[in-house]
This record gives sequence, C-alpha cells and structure tokens, in this order.
Amino acid sequence: MTRLIIKNLPKAITEDKLKETFSHKGVITDVQLKYTKDGKFRNFAFIGFQNEEEAKAAQEYFNNTFLNSSRIQVEQCNQLGDKNKPKSWSKYAPDSNAYKKQHNTLKSEEVIKDELKKKKKSKLKPEVEEQLKKHLNDPMFTEFLEVHGQEKILNDIKDEDEIEAEKSASQEKADEEPTNNIANADISDFEYLKIKSGKKSVTEVSIKPRVKTEYNTIVIRGLPCKVKKAMLKDYFKPLKLDSIRIPRQFKGVAYIGFKKKSDAEQCLLKNKSFLNGKRILLYSMKNENDITLENNHHNERNPDWEKQTDSLIHEESIAESGRIFVRNLPFITTEEELQILFEKYGPVTEVIIPVDKISRQVKGYGLITYLMPEHAVKAYTELDGTIFHGRMMHLLPGKAKVNVEDETINEGSSFKKKKMAKLKSEAGLSHNWNSLFLGQNAVADIIAKTYNTTKENVLTGDSAAVRLALGESQIVSDTKTYLENHGVKLDIFNQTVLNRSKNVILVKNLPANTTELEIKDIFSKYGLVNRVVLPPSGVTGLIEFVQNSEAKTAFRQLAYSKFKHLPLYLEWAPDKVFSHVPENKNVENDLNLSKTKLENDIDEPELDTTLFIKNINFSTTEENITKHFESCGKIANVTIARRKDPNQPGQLLSMGYGFIQFYRQKSLNDALKSKQFSMLDDHSIELKRSNRTLQSTTVVDRKQSKSYEESTKLLVRNIPFQASYKEVVELFKTFGELKGLRMPKKMVGTGTHRGFAFVEYNSKTDAKAAMESLCQSTHLYGRRLVLEWAQAGENLDEMRKRTSDQYQSLGGVKKHCKSVADIPIEEDENKNL
Repeated sequence: MTRLIIKNLPKAITEDKLKETFSHKGVITDVQLKYTKDGKFRNFAFIGFQNEEEAKAAQEYFNNTFLNSSRIQVEQCNQLGDKNKPKSWSKYAPDSNAYKKQHNTLKSEEVIKDELKKKKKSKLKPEVEEQLKKHLNDPMFTEFLEVHGQEKILNDIKDEDEIEAEKSASQEKADEEPTNNIANADISDFEYLKIKSGKKSVTEVSIKPRVKTEYNTIVIRGLPCKVKKAMLKDYFKPLKLDSIRIPRQFKGVAYIGFKKKSDAEQCLLKNKSFLNGKRILLYSMKNENDITLENNHHNERNPDWEKQTDSLIHEESIAESGRIFVRNLPFITTEEELQILFEKYGPVTEVIIPVDKISRQVKGYGLITYLMPEHAVKAYTELDGTIFHGRMMHLLPGKAKVNVEDETINEGSSFKKKKMAKLKSEAGLSHNWNSLFLGQNAVADIIAKTYNTTKENVLTGDSAAVRLALGESQIVSDTKTYLENHGVKLDIFNQTVLNRSKNVILVKNLPANTTELEIKDIFSKYGLVNRVVLPPSGVTGLIEFVQNSEAKTAFRQLAYSKFKHLPLYLEWAPDKVFSHVPENKNVENDLNLSKTKLENDIDEPELDTTLFIKNINFSTTEENITKHFESCGKIANVTIARRKDPNQPGQLLSMGYGFIQFYRQKSLNDALKSKQFSMLDDHSIELKRSNRTLQSTTVVDRKQSKSYEESTKLLVRNIPFQASYKEVVELFKTFGELKGLRMPKKMVGTGTHRGFAFVEYNSKTDAKAAMESLCQSTHLYGRRLVLEWAQAGENLDEMRKRTSDQYQSLGGVKKHCKSVADIPIEEDENKNL
C-alpha cells in the first residue's frame, strides 16, 4: 500500500510542513489535510508515496513519534470499499452512528425504541387493558392515577393515533395565541420599552417584519496567508466593499459583499489577477433569490450549457467506446507506467497524459483506449478507486473522439477536400513507407541550385528522367551521411518496423532548402521540441518531442497540412531511431569486447532441441516467450510464425504458433515437464517436439543479404515500361564501365521490355558503387528501382526461385498454383505396346 493515514496531528500543521517532514523517506505524490464543511481541522491527513517500499519505511519510522508535541499515529490506508476497514466513529463520517444521530437519520434506534415500548405494553394483560380503556375519558379515573403515581399507564394503553392527535391539538392551540415576536420587529428601542412596561399594547404598534439585508457575495481564493482587510479595500478601489469576512479556519479565502449587483460584476473583472505575487480566483456566491430566478427561468439557459448537457446524456458508455478517463493521477506518472497498469486487462491502443505547456508538468489526468471494449469494462470495475503511486484513481467513461474536420465536410464538399480529409484520418496508421522519400519537384530545385542552372534546363531536354534519378541518388547519399553523423540509426529503416516511436516524427515532402528554424516554428506550437535533425537539402527530417502527448497532437494537426505550397507527409519514426553514444569511448570498447567474447563462447545447439508451441496469444512476442522459458535453460532462438496484415501494409500478424530452440536436450525435457499447458499471456500453451532447426529471423535489406555474394552483376527490377534501353544504360554507366546490359523483352519478341534488367560491370568496385547509390531511394519515371546481386550464369527460373525464397523468409505464405500428379509412365507405355 502506497497511501498512509496520519492521525492525531496538531492543529497548526500545514501541508508544506507535513510534506517536508515525510519527504525524508521517499517521493511524496499527495498530501491531503481533512477539514469539515465549516473549515475545522479534523486532526488527520492522508499522504501518498511513489512506491510501497517508501511508504512502509515512513510508517515504521514515524509511527508513534512526536510532531509539534503531538504523538502521531501512522497507519496504512484501506482500499475503497474494503470489508476489513474499521467502523467509523467520528461525527463527521456519514457512515458513523454519531453522524446519523446528529442528522436524525439513525432509523435503527427509533425502531429499537418502538420495540421497547411494545415490550413495555406487553406487561399488561389484554383483559386489563380493555377494562382500563373504558375509563380513559373519565377525569376522576385520570386524577386517581396521578395521585397514585401511575400516570404512565395512560400512555401505555393509549394508541399512537390518540397521542399524535393530542400533540397536534396542543400545537394548534399554541398557534392560535398571538405570537408576534416584538424582539424581531422593525421598531425603535423606545417603542419596545413602552410595550414591555405595559404603557402601549402590541396592537397599537405597527410591527413590520425586519428585512434581512442581502449582499452580492464574491468568494476570493488563492490569497496570501497574511492578508488583511485593508489590503482588500486598497486592491478593489474605487469599488466600495460593504462587507469583508476573512475566516480564521481557512487560509487564502475571503468573502466580500456588495449591495449593488453592478459593483459585484465589476469586481469579477479582476479574476485571475495577482495580489502580492499570488494569483487569485474570484467567483460569485449564489443567494436564495438567484436560485429562485434560475429555477423560474430554467428554459432560458446558456445554449453552450445545454449542448454540453446533451452531449453527456448521449455519451457512449465504456462498454461501447472502450475509452476510460482517469483522473487524480500523480504528477510523476508516465505513459509507460499507465500502459503497464491497464494492459493487464487487455491490449491498449492509446494512452494520453496531457502536459501543461507553461509548467511542463502532468495535469493529473489521462485517457486510456482499449482495443476491445469488454477489456475496458473489466479494467473500470477493478481499478476504480484503487491507489496508484499514493493517489486514489477515479475512473469515468471517456468522451469519444470528435473530428472537427468531419463536421465541416458535407455531401457538397469537393472531391479534393474529401480525399485530404480521408488521408489525414489515416495518417496515424503504420504504413511501411519509403523513409527517404523525395519529391521530384524538390529534387529538381536542389539540382538547379547545386549546378547553378535553371529548373527548366533540368526538366527539359534528353534524359531528363536520368538526371532526376541521379540527382535523387546524390541527395539521398548526402542525407544518409548527415543522419548517421547526427546519431540516426539508418539500419532500422531497412527492417520491418514492428514498434513505432511515440515522440519522434519523420516529416517528408518538404520544399527544397527548408531550414531547421522553419520546421521548429511549426511544430513547437504544439509542444516542446527536443531536437530537429534536418539535412542540408531540407526535404526530409526528424522531429523529437519531449512529451508523447504533445507529439500526438502535432501529428494529428499537421498531417497532410499545407506547408508553403506542399502538403506535409508525416510518419511515426521507428522506435529507438536515435543512437545513444556513451560519453566514455573506452567503456563502449570494453562492452563491445566483452560482447564479442560472449558470442565466441557460445557453442552450437544440440540435435533435437526444438519445441513446437501451440495456442500462443496473438499479442505475445518473442521476448515474452523467452522470459517464460528462461528458467528451463539456455535458449538459442525463438520464432513466432507471422503473416502479412491485409489491412495494414507492411505489418505482420501472429499466426498463433511458434518454435523455441534450446542449447541442451536437458532444457527441452525440463520445459516439457514444467511448461506443458502453462499460462502465457492468459493462454494455455501446448508443447510438442519438433525436428525443425531455427535460424535468425532478423529481416535485413536485400542489399545486405549474404545468401548471394557481391559480384559484378546486378539485377534491377521495377523498371518503368516507358524507360528506354538507352536511358537505363546512361543511368548505370555513371558509376563505371559497363560490360553488358540486357533487358528481356516480352514473350512475343516485340514491344517494350518486361520491367527488369541485368547490369554487369567490369569490376566489383563499380558494381558496389552503383548498388550503394541506387538501392536506397532512386526513382525513374516515378517508380522506385529495386536492386539485387545477381550471380554469373543465373537464368530466369533460378531468379524466380530466389525471389520466392526471399518472400518466404519475410513471412509470406507460399501458394501452389499448380497441382502435381504422380503418373506411372512406364505402365502406360507397356499398355500401348
């Protein structure tokens, strides 16, 4: 438990003093001194710590110690609704008997009294009661009972209806008497003395009820502790304050009254102004007349209030939206901690914790969105009212997302506007885009500026497409060098991206020669930018935000928005895109040496050490499987079968099964014994032996694949059909002398080529230079060229088989288009003979 209750505190204690005292044992997340409605301190407080260890240490250290001559008691705070919670005894606690007695709500005691009365009545026999009831109206009988001290018998034999009738009759008689209270009459003191002395009767004096003066009261909060009435008078000059009240129990609160409503309204203009360095808040206190007027004119409400009320009425429940609003969070909460807490109940798609732009502090509330609404309902029922880092969380249904642009788009909107709105709504999807995408217009601008020519000369004349392709290759090469020098890991962009960053945005399609200051000015409107990495060409860059919530806001607002004359293409960068270089290079070298030494010591796995794992949760990763089986022995490799996601291009989906390979057979046997039908991410997994030998499943780029060694021959695919043989030759001869270039034509033998070519250089150096320059992001007539190493003498069938193998290694599913029939050819030949 991270929340403590401190009892028997001194009356003069303050939150700052209490926080300062207990902060010696840990990080304080919450301090609450408890007061009554009248502002009286109840001598106890709640205090929250960041973790249980700190709370336990504080309890052991401060319990039964003295604080300002008061011996305090420090105990653990019970959970909300805990059955083991001790019964409340204070008169301020609504569930205590003292509170119910004070507010006449203790019905159980009244029932007990009635039962006792009935028991007393039961002492008389029924025959005696009937005889006594006959003489109830006889005054002589009543006098007889009073003389003998038995008047209680009258109450015992009377019915409740008769007793109530007597009470009401006496009350009516009292009401008939003149009850003109002259003490509250609006008369002079001289007339009051005349009436009391008997010289003047009450009827001779026209008694007017005293009219209570009503003020327009303004409440002030956030005042300095030692504020005086004179300070308030000077502050609100030239307004005349008709009444000033500064309660002793409350600090920083005052009440001022005005007889004129106009003066009160003018006073409210100073709301959120400063008094002696303190920002004060002003709001009016409603009196009875205002409440009556509000009730009479309930139909004339503010339309904004009506709209807000209606929206809350029609708001979706958690079971429909899957969104939870969490408030009263500690100000040290991170999105990762909140996601770990709520992921126990199901996959979470989004976690938002807003940050104040001025103080750079968490606002204390957040929004959780679940993939499945039923998981949100389960989390709501189990986490509402629980303690998180010393604070009691309060969960509410989250408000559904409102897309302002969807409201402005109607059926009469243009096709272009609808298309841009659709693109913006889908901007957050994890597309496997070309990270180093360059617009052809920006490429032409940069080439013209670099070679001191005009854009018209670049785009006109022979081989314009070749010039643009070569220019793009040069820009990409410079961009790569610049990004690597600024700590960007480009290898991550060559792999299938599984995890995206939450605070790093990749911005593309920038106009040529965009400056870093221009980009920072645009994105800094939505939050604090940590750094901007923009190459000299100024067409592609990385923006890193300090807070994840501000990065999400910037992404949502700026995706496909117009910057200068081009739309911004935004994409979430891969996770851990920036490399963290240690300050001490010797330490880095030592780590690399030790890592290499460990890798050299690892031997080969034994035979038959692979297990087939069935019924894996679709959200389970290789890391989860490794942690689950690491107690059985040393693990060589873990693989989860995946396939391409048809709804999200570039993403892979788990197929619910996988393999794990150990180094020793003993580890495999232990896993079969201890982990069979064990629970992994709420799924009971099933294990079987497998003869499969696993290999590394790291997806690398084709240019780094070592299955085919570097040679002098390149395979170029995805060549546009409008590109001619001459243009392809001109493009590749830039990097060295060509030995030959072959572009297969269609099967008919006439017409254009088939979209691929074999390029062979005289030396491996030239071929390697062409591969490194053109394999990243080179577009010819708008189509990206795909380069691979080709082997000498490789025919078309071998190339197709190699492509199929690469597709299988990337997680593709092989589809057999043809069936194979085993026909005994020899028997058919014998029959024919």
